[in-house]
Amino acid sequence: MKHLVNIPNQDIVNELSSLKTSVDKARDLALRKRLIREPYFTDLEYLLGAFLEMYEPHLQDIVFRLSERGYAIDASSGFSGTYCESQSLNGNFLVDYVTRNKLEKLGIKFREFNGFKSLIFWPDTTVLNRIKTKWLQIVEVLPDKGILDTPSISSEAIAFRMKYIPKDKNLQKKRLFERLKYNIQKRTSLDLKKREQKKPDPDKVEYSLGAFLEEFEIQAREAVLNLHKKGYSIDFSGFCSDPRNQMIEGDFQLEENVIEGLREVGVDVETNASGYTRLQFSPVEAAMKKIKQQWKQVVSILPNKKERAAPSMTRKARDFRLNYSN
Repeated sequence: MKHLVNIPNQDIVNELSSLKTSVDKARDLALRKRLIREPYFTDLEYLLGAFLEMYEPHLQDIVFRLSERGYAIDASSGFSGTYCESQSLNGNFLVDYVTRNKLEKLGIKFREFNGFKSLIFWPDTTVLNRIKTKWLQIVEVLPDKGILDTPSISSEAIAFRMKYIPKDKNLQKKRLFERLKYNIQKRTSLDLKKREQKKPDPDKVEYSLGAFLEEFEIQAREAVLNLHKKGYSIDFSGFCSDPRNQMIEGDFQLEENVIEGLREVGVDVETNASGYTRLQFSPVEAAMKKIKQQWKQVVSILPNKKERAAPSMTRKARDFRLNYSN
């Protein structure tokens, strides 16, 4: 990440630039050795979205310490600036007003660009251990949020998880579902784009759903349509935030015997006080065809209400109908 600043002592800048070259060589060598020795990522590396060896060597301990306080920093952290004159901690973390003031007193600036945040300082030394001391000050100032348990969702982190394989069996399974989710949502987006290019008016079902059918993820699209035909008002469907789970939810209620039937085939049913219901299950395999079959089974268990489904009343659905009203 580049930062335009007033360049400090030119001699220090030249030495920092040279030091950056040495650091990059050490990092590249360490990463090559790691990929030969252990090409699988660990639980922590899954959350970070990077191998530890992808970070500059003097930052690996910092990465550990920050993860213990709930932060996942980007592998682009470290030497930065046009002339490598600064150090930056990059990521999608939040910095409140009080914390920002504390950092300012340490000579650390906060920057934000397109949701990407950085904490930046300009070393007055070329000694890595002294530079690391400044990093440790940042670690101590950032509020402790507990052990990191949420994966980074930066584009680089997602690409890392798509490319490399985890050692843990559960993470291997999650990776397969992440890849499937990515591919399905990409195809769904293309389907919707083609539909919108034709600029057709929505049919009666789409008008009620408050969306083109192409907006629903492919694996759940048929289930949404068939449930609507059976009289169920559907709002959302498809992958959950955890890609290992599938869901359909809407403003409908189920009898206890139907709920029991769903639970027997591994479907969780959650209904809130107002009667809003979510159906959710965890597919055994990351295969779209098999997920569609599971949704077909779910649809078969729900009885036909023999009445017209109420229109979806989400804000998005209402805006859709307003946009296409005559």
